[in-house]
Amino acid sequence: MDDPQAPPIGIRGTVIGVDDTASILVRWDNGSGLNVVYGEDECRKVGE
Repeated sequence: MDDPQAPPIGIRGTVIGVDDTASILVRWDNGSGLNVVYGEDECRKVGE
């Protein structure tokens, strides 16, 4: 993420939704609530 408040690389979180711009709404394990922006940020699904 290109944001000064971005969670650290490698942190995990829980997807809580997707908004109308296709951004992924995430509750990060460190308490952050910054969304993953479609086409700008990278994320991947990890095991259940």
